[in-house]
Amino acid sequence: MIAPEIHESLSSSVETVRTPTRAKPAFFRTDGGRLALIAFIVYGLASIYLVFRLHYYASDAISRVANAYYVLFSRNPHLGAIGFVWNPLPSLLELPIVALHPWIPVVVTRGLAGSAISVLLGAIAVYHLDHIIDRLGVSRVLRIVLTLSFMLDPLIVLYAANGMSDVMWVACILGTYSGLLDYIDTRSLHRLIAGALWLTAGFGMRYEAVPFGALLLFALVVGRWGQATMAELRGSAILFGVPVVFTGGVWIYFNWAIMKNALYFLDSSYGNLAQTATGAYMTAAMIRADHHVLGALLYVLHFGLFYWPIYPSFLIAAWFSFGKQRDPRALILVCGTVGAELLELALSYKGSLGQWDRYFLEFIPNGILLTAYATMKLRSRVQLPSRTIQAMLGTVLCLVFLSGSVGTVAALQVHELGQQDGAVVDAAFRDQSMVNSSSLDPFSIDRQVIRYVDNHPHLTILADSFTDGPVVVRVHHLNQFVITSDYDFASILHNPRGRIDAFLVPEPVGVATLNAISRAWPGIWAGKIPWTHLIKTFPDPNHYRLYAILPTAP
Repeated sequence: MIAPEIHESLSSSVETVRTPTRAKPAFFRTDGGRLALIAFIVYGLASIYLVFRLHYYASDAISRVANAYYVLFSRNPHLGAIGFVWNPLPSLLELPIVALHPWIPVVVTRGLAGSAISVLLGAIAVYHLDHIIDRLGVSRVLRIVLTLSFMLDPLIVLYAANGMSDVMWVACILGTYSGLLDYIDTRSLHRLIAGALWLTAGFGMRYEAVPFGALLLFALVVGRWGQATMAELRGSAILFGVPVVFTGGVWIYFNWAIMKNALYFLDSSYGNLAQTATGAYMTAAMIRADHHVLGALLYVLHFGLFYWPIYPSFLIAAWFSFGKQRDPRALILVCGTVGAELLELALSYKGSLGQWDRYFLEFIPNGILLTAYATMKLRSRVQLPSRTIQAMLGTVLCLVFLSGSVGTVAALQVHELGQQDGAVVDAAFRDQSMVNSSSLDPFSIDRQVIRYVDNHPHLTILADSFTDGPVVVRVHHLNQFVITSDYDFASILHNPRGRIDAFLVPEPVGVATLNAISRAWPGIWAGKIPWTHLIKTFPDPNHYRLYAILPTAP
């Protein structure tokens, strides 16, 4: 049985006037397909350049690859090893590539499995963006310029190449917009469902999908209020909202079933709230935002400088979101832009956000789409007297569009806007290796530890893979380590005698205070646990110490 409201929505869609349609051209014969292919090549080459030439590795991207690695190659291979700290979809998508590790180790040791997924989804994001702008009715030349300004934006290139979840999330945002806006124009239910599935994938990437989806659902209902029957509104809301709600419920269930805490992803010892509570990410900008409404709002809004035309374009789209000239497409773009940043705003206010520009990458695609919409609306209302003036205006608009990406480069030079990534972009422009930069190359700082472990293959070590992942994924024999996802990790941690040879402990400062060994045995790094004996100290920035387990241990 089909729910009455969905059935009526289906009937309404079938009764709409159908116009003859031509066969769609092959994918790579469309502008969007060609641009996506170019983007795939550009991002792939950028990934190779960053990893093999600049020796740049994004630590969080490596962590997601490591989680997929533990699923397949740890002492206890199981899907639960993917972890419940971060959203699971990036690691799930990386599993088939990580499976190649025995033959191609660099897919793990250099994080290429993550890069491959971000490159693919970066290209998909370009395709979706081109499709949306085309649907908005922008001319072909301006559409291509807008798409190129997104595709070649320095931050988009960086995050499409480095394996992080940010451009993956942007692809999900654009896929959601694409399906939802197509539904508004055509009443095609399969496009509405496609948008819902992209939103669901977005939840698998980032928790920002929750406020983003909620505001889009609001826009879908309010935008079509008075233009559709109540049954159609209910039906479309159900089709759009149910997949992500169901997925969220499944995620909460697995947190409860496996970690014995339904909200483990939110309040675990390793989660975002726990990490920011250490004070490791508290900067002057975050202090100004901490529990200060205006400070938090200004902190979020100034990231709009990554694509400055977003400011006037947002106001224009907001004007067409309400009133007699209400356009549901405008309301969707406005609500989506706000929704994509609501979680960051809340975390900024709570003092629970790291000062990283990547959290605000959505300003770039949202700014471009709002600019495309504003351009379409203004040009439809202005009658230009001659083609010369039209060409001149088109040239000016192209320069404005491109200046948004130039603004990204300029913004990255400001420390508060370009935290970490400004240094990466500068190094890329100078062709300068980052091999000695501890903040940008997490592997370079742990080489002495890795070398020591590889030279002692019979040594069995317990390590917290949350903090020690760059070590664990690089050693020759992963099974030398008892890691956090192993079934017996907690048992061995508290009763190590006769079961392991040593603990590997980083200095308990910053995020390393969350290390499970330091939490279970306070003072161990300082040598205050009598049943341990210091084997070796490693003079790297993490100041690792390797402690032998003595027969007097519990």
